[in-house]
Amino acid sequence: MPRTGPSTRRHLALGQVTSTNTIALEAARSGDPGALWITAESQSAGRGRRGRPWSSQQGNLYASLLLVDPAPVHAMGQIPLVIAVGLRDGLLKLPGADPAAIRIKWPNDLLIGGAKCVGILVESERTPDGRQAVVIGFGVNVASAPEGAPYAVTTLSKAGIIAGVRDVFLSVATGIEGALDLWRQGAHFSDIRLHWLSGAAGIGGPCRVNLPNETIEGRFADLDSSGRLVLDLPDGTRREVSAGDVFLLPRDDAAAVL
Repeated sequence: MPRTGPSTRRHLALGQVTSTNTIALEAARSGDPGALWITAESQSAGRGRRGRPWSSQQGNLYASLLLVDPAPVHAMGQIPLVIAVGLRDGLLKLPGADPAAIRIKWPNDLLIGGAKCVGILVESERTPDGRQAVVIGFGVNVASAPEGAPYAVTTLSKAGIIAGVRDVFLSVATGIEGALDLWRQGAHFSDIRLHWLSGAAGIGGPCRVNLPNETIEGRFADLDSSGRLVLDLPDGTRREVSAGDVFLLPRDDAAAVL
């Protein structure tokens, strides 16, 4: 995307919306050139991966970034990892942020102290005029976290990161724009991969991956040059995973898995 900063950033700030991703996709269909940020105070129909509802209470950050024709087809799958790197970089610039605590869970959730604080959803579609629109939506638990989640959740405030929603947006938007610039439409994914690995959660530890037709367990060995999760399996073989629900297991489970 073109270099932007707070003074040149295209940013549409809204109150309550159905979904920032929905609004961004509508903008793309209407001919928007991209590099457009949309934020909302709350969402009535926020969504996560696989169409799951996403809790969108006031006091948190809900944002989407519209990109148009951001990369060659072969590099499109790298975008979630690029965004995760940028989000982490942005969070680390906030007062009270602890680099050891803020980690990326493959491919693009952000954890603080092992609990989820940021979720990311990437959606894409071909516009009527033939362009490829990619929308990166994310929610940051600034002051509150959803109740009843099937996994541990936390907030920036609980983690000792005291910042308002606007300051969080400015910091993570700058981080994401920097990561996209480093990536250079896939030409420098090797640099993104190194940044991603340096902030990854669970490297070297056991994990479980739920795939559409099976569940596998192994040791999280690496991130390959395409951005796939690399697992060392108990039978000594290695498996690359391009999509799936990943659960990091306690290190005490390593012997059972391996």
